Amino acid sequence: MPFASSGVRIAVAAALALAALAAALCFAARSQAAETVYWNNYSADPDSIAFAGIDGAGGGPLNLGTATLSGPEGMAYDTVTNRLFVASSSDDRIVALNLDGSGGADFSAPGALIDSPQGLVVDPETRTVYWINSELESISWARLDGSVGGVVDTGGVEVDADRLSLDPVAKRLYWFDGTADTVASVSTAGGAVAPLNTAGATLGSDSNGIAVEPGLGKVFWLNSSGEAVSWASLAGTGGGDIPVPDPALEGAYGLSVDAAAGRVYWANYGAGEDRTNGLGFFNLAGGFAPISVLSAPVDGPQDPVLIKPPFASAPPAITRGTGTAKAQLTCPTGTWAADASGAFVYRAPRTYAYQWTRGGAPLSGAVGSALTATSPGSYACTITATNQAGSAASTSAAVTVKAAKFKLLLKTKKAKAKVGERATFKIQALNQGDLKSTNSRICPKLTKAQKQVLKQPKCKKLGKVVAGKRKAAKLKIKVKAGATGTYKIKLVPKGTGGKAVSAKLQVIG
Repeated sequence: MPFASSGVRIAVAAALALAALAAALCFAARSQAAETVYWNNYSADPDSIAFAGIDGAGGGPLNLGTATLSGPEGMAYDTVTNRLFVASSSDDRIVALNLDGSGGADFSAPGALIDSPQGLVVDPETRTVYWINSELESISWARLDGSVGGVVDTGGVEVDADRLSLDPVAKRLYWFDGTADTVASVSTAGGAVAPLNTAGATLGSDSNGIAVEPGLGKVFWLNSSGEAVSWASLAGTGGGDIPVPDPALEGAYGLSVDAAAGRVYWANYGAGEDRTNGLGFFNLAGGFAPISVLSAPVDGPQDPVLIKPPFASAPPAITRGTGTAKAQLTCPTGTWAADASGAFVYRAPRTYAYQWTRGGAPLSGAVGSALTATSPGSYACTITATNQAGSAASTSAAVTVKAAKFKLLLKTKKAKAKVGERATFKIQALNQGDLKSTNSRICPKLTKAQKQVLKQPKCKKLGKVVAGKRKAAKLKIKVKAGATGTYKIKLVPKGTGGKAVSAKLQVIG
């Protein structure tokens, strides 16, 4: 049930008509291909979680399976496990719900105290979830795998707050302290609680929502009645208020801040079952808009959580082997925007898929992170990152894989022989390409006149020569009767690229 600090909400709740959603809850969560907002319906009977596109289209109730909620008071999402963590405040539980619609289960961890929990927040880097124990005025933590938990040391300071947020960069937890009427923070490792300089911002006596966005360098909070939004610099240089015209906020609970879009989202608990003003956002540059929910249930909505499709901030850069492994290509995942967990906006990828191309055409079956090229050409890889909200692709710059190409190195630049004997040339063939040669050979190219006095030999087969390696060969040319003086012989690599070289054959005796 709501706490004494939520008097405005209690009055609103008393006037709301309760709508049964039991039949609707059998619907499973469906896949989304756009930005999606989730919220909890505090006034529903039973309590529920719903979702819709940020344009209000699509969505519906999230299938809870056998899981139940009682007084949801805060939500946070874990991209890795695709679970939405919800504080079931009225019965001292935390529930982890699968966004694939397969239901959920209670969450706990040894050592983690759960007492009238509120204001969940997830740190994806340390794989930790934090929440406020509102009756005990403390903060608990637990590893997301449920292995261990505990209580954050606040130096004896009581945490009188409804919602909690996190600066995942500085590893500090933030809340609006209803006792001191200010924004306070503490290290996730515990220690002294520090007030934030909020000069210039309206504080009020309580807050129904707080969100930290390190990318903007600010913490945002809803003022006591959920009717205004203020902010303060994380650097401690003061803050200000954001003009929010009526009727944008109506007993709002919960904030999420999309720094990339320059938007702040909220859920209007006081709107009751009004689909036209239950959710909304305002632009940091000015202006606001309600989200008219078309089909999802709205009943005392709270705690908006925004999930966006992945965004590539840098494409993958193909790496390749060296020496004899130049044709071995590896495609990393590239760089993707991370979750803004303290702002309750999530867009990190959950899975990656690979597709290699040669000459711009997809290679059949080449869907792994590594590829050993077998043909020369221009290779690139496309990474498709996927999360609950959709997919996005990012393509690397192309790299060129060169065919086998020989450089002929003469160990015998001038061979001598008598008439009737053979002159022997010692040669080394260096494969300067990226691929292994398969049908390579060295062929002497005699002129018509030379063929009168020199016997045209067969080409010397080199066989398979891997990239960066040399192959030694001997090539013999028989001197016929009538041969005199010195002949310039051209030796040509065949079956691969490469330049011809010239050697000399001197007839002696």
